Amino acid sequence: PPRSTPLYSSAASDVYKRQIFQHMKILFTGGVKSGKSHHAERRMLDLAQGQKPVYLATTELLDPEMEKRISEHRHRRSEKFKTIEEPLFLTEALSQTDAPILVECITMWLNNALHHQLPESKIIEEIETLLSLKNKLVFVLNEVGLGIIPDNSLSRKFVDLSGRIAQKLAEACDEVNWCVAGISVKIK
Repeated sequence: PPRSTPLYSSAASDVYKRQIFQHMKILFTGGVKSGKSHHAERRMLDLAQGQKPVYLATTELLDPEMEKRISEHRHRRSEKFKTIEEPLFLTEALSQTDAPILVECITMWLNNALHHQLPESKIIEEIETLLSLKNKLVFVLNEVGLGIIPDNSLSRKFVDLSGRIAQKLAEACDEVNWCVAGISVKIK
């Protein structure tokens, strides 16, 4: 027979939800301009439950086109987030916060890491250290492995490392979302 009373009281249910979401880790992945950032920002604001989350921006300002993209992101997030801009040493930049964190974006961070010639072992170590943080975390990562195998070794290294990082993040995250054409679909 169906239960006439809930298994947990409302108060117990709220405590249970807080415990589950306390260290929640979420990944948004998809192609360029697929809506990842927008959906990740909205999800982080929901997950933050009134706390002001940290927006860890990883993109280095290298040219006017990138400056425009960064400006658009800054405008969109406005005062809803505390912004930390750090292109390489992510966990070091986050060491003093217990606030929820949106990491935007792992793909640009990987690009920076390869540009600055960080060893592969340090790249993987940084991802593992990020995943060990007790903060609520939302990651944004471009899916770059849907095309052909690149024709040069640096591009192949980038795609291969990005794929390994994507798998590591997806395995560790509680929730994974695929974004395409502005639509986010939960795949885990």
